[in-house]
Amino acid sequence: MSSPQPVEEQLLARARAALNAARRQHGSEESVKLEILEGAASRLGGFSLAAYRRALGAELRLSTAEALDASDIVLRELKTVPIHPSLALCALARPDLRQSDQKKAGVYYTDFRLAQYLVKGAGDALTPEAQVIDPACGTGILLVAAALQVCAPDRHRTAKWLAENVTAADMSADAIRGARLALASLSDDVGAVGEMARRWRCHDSLLSWSTASPAADVVLANPPWEKVKLSRHEFLQANGEDRHYGAEYASLDERSFAKARQARATYGNELAALYPLLGDGEADLYKAFLDLFLRIARPGGCVSVLVPAGLIRSQGTQALRAWLFERSRSLGLTVFENRARFFSIDTRFKFLAVSLTRCADETPKACKYIEVVHGEGTDGGVRVVGRARIARSTLAALRPDLTVPEVRSEQEWKLFRQMSERSERWDLPSSEWHPQIVREIDMTRERPLFERSSGKGLLPVVEGRMVHQHRFGAKVYRSGTGRKALWETVQLGEPTLGPQFRIAESKLTSSVSRRASMVRAGFCDITGQTNERSMLAAMVPAGVVCGNKVPTVTFPADPSEERLFAWTAIVNSIPFDWALRRIVTTTVNYFLLLSVPFPALSPSSLPGRRLVEASAELVDFDAGKRKASPWRVAELRAAIDVVVLRAYGLEFDDLALMLRDFPLLDRGQPPLPGEDRSTVTRDLVLTRAAEQFGVDAAEYGVRLGRAKKLGALPYIPSEFAGAGASAEEEEVSLG
Repeated sequence: MSSPQPVEEQLLARARAALNAARRQHGSEESVKLEILEGAASRLGGFSLAAYRRALGAELRLSTAEALDASDIVLRELKTVPIHPSLALCALARPDLRQSDQKKAGVYYTDFRLAQYLVKGAGDALTPEAQVIDPACGTGILLVAAALQVCAPDRHRTAKWLAENVTAADMSADAIRGARLALASLSDDVGAVGEMARRWRCHDSLLSWSTASPAADVVLANPPWEKVKLSRHEFLQANGEDRHYGAEYASLDERSFAKARQARATYGNELAALYPLLGDGEADLYKAFLDLFLRIARPGGCVSVLVPAGLIRSQGTQALRAWLFERSRSLGLTVFENRARFFSIDTRFKFLAVSLTRCADETPKACKYIEVVHGEGTDGGVRVVGRARIARSTLAALRPDLTVPEVRSEQEWKLFRQMSERSERWDLPSSEWHPQIVREIDMTRERPLFERSSGKGLLPVVEGRMVHQHRFGAKVYRSGTGRKALWETVQLGEPTLGPQFRIAESKLTSSVSRRASMVRAGFCDITGQTNERSMLAAMVPAGVVCGNKVPTVTFPADPSEERLFAWTAIVNSIPFDWALRRIVTTTVNYFLLLSVPFPALSPSSLPGRRLVEASAELVDFDAGKRKASPWRVAELRAAIDVVVLRAYGLEFDDLALMLRDFPLLDRGQPPLPGEDRSTVTRDLVLTRAAEQFGVDAAEYGVRLGRAKKLGALPYIPSEFAGAGASAEEEEVSLG
């Protein structure tokens, strides 16, 4: 997972360098940086820095003249930056935090583009008369964005608004000082800033405002996103150890860790007593903050905030979702991915901008519609790239847990709705498809039992990267540990199993030992909604044990291998994968998996038997029982996709729409002349679908023939491209 430099940091790099250079001349303390930025604020606002210092009071190391001179250097650089200077001051004023401290506090400061988008989300509620509160203000970028929208360029109006309408709080005194100076830069009225500052608090809002009366017309916030629970990895990082996930814990001071963990647990229990909607699972700070936001917003008031995407898909947020929906007169959810580098976190991380209007009376009236928007970052703002309106009653009927599918258009919502209406509830124990899903061994807890060498009685340990679609043992271990481990791809049909670890069967529990002796299905639970493919499942042979990232699947109501073969075919299909991608982000947990619409299909039916036969043949290819034939594999895969599509009651056009969601397919294949990338998989499956549905789609067949001549192979993952295989032509029809 990559942690890129945010766009905002790149834009402000020269200004920050100038600030740091000026700072080094006077000392490294955080206060020196803030004094320089207060000088910049006085230049921008046109007020007396000396008067500001007298009115606001703070420990000073620089003279007024020194602060102003140093600020001039920074301001020269800010003139070249395409960010409003007051917003830039917010970014430059942020406290210097180590990555471990940032994660510990859950602090991910708001990008200027998101700040402007959240403010727009407040809509008509944000007026010069509106009381605005940010309970976790950081350095105030949301409040500055709000001031710019409500008051700019009227400095008199800005001063009045600051003096009477803006309230904020944060746990960092330095952050509050930064927020104050950034807002001061918008006005020349030091007295107004002083009036504003009297209402501000340096405290934990979750504890101090839990019983506050509704007072806000608008709540703007980007609350902490961290879990209260402390992990060993985070504890070691916080204590200065440079490490990666998967590294050993040999240096851990268990006594100190236990003490720190208990302190976190005590805080978590205190929050749970104050905010019941935290639920029974691990406490997420953002859940408590959402509860707080609705408490302090007036009836008819607006809440516009950033939260993780778990709000709309996690099992632990079901009660919170229902509570929000019931108390919102209107509700908009904008889905973002971090590809625009809003934050220094994994680019695949999903989060939401939530904009809601609280019901205007005491009787909850659920919003009739939920607006789902998809946004992406541009150089200077946010662009809306998709929109769908979901009737809440329909959502509740199709998804009783109220998880919200990430559909990008009315057409996608219609397709997802049709799949849901025509599917089987396989989460019910009465269903023959109801699976027993087991994590066989924990890769962290059982690590001391692992062996590096092979030997009698030692079972291979299967890790997530070894499983791919219809491929078991798709990679072999070479060297390294954790995320730095090196793995090599295996050619189709090469029956090689190269695990990193083995474990003595005698060290397994009796239930796991029994499970390891049977054939079952398994899937990699680490995924990505925008990966080449999201669901990676394969048949798992007897004689191996699977790590916790490869949950294994059996069907107690029908222990036959036929059901396992059919299940593996269905979940690896494009239709199932498309539905999964509407509700998953980075992990295929059981709760989400069982909520994916599953086709009402019996393995003993004619289409079911065709899936079983195709899946079994694919296993034979993978295991080397048949000579590897990439085109035969591709035709089997395409035939499976068409059978599953029909099992959902869908049509050719539905498949064409689904395929737009897989833009990374065929990256390793040669494109047709004049095109940027190959579409050989799309062209194959649409050609076979057109034949089954009687649709005239000759263009795809023509493209497929041209791609074959270039040596392109369908259904080959990009990381396995070039694994060496002949390109003989062989068609299969399961229709």
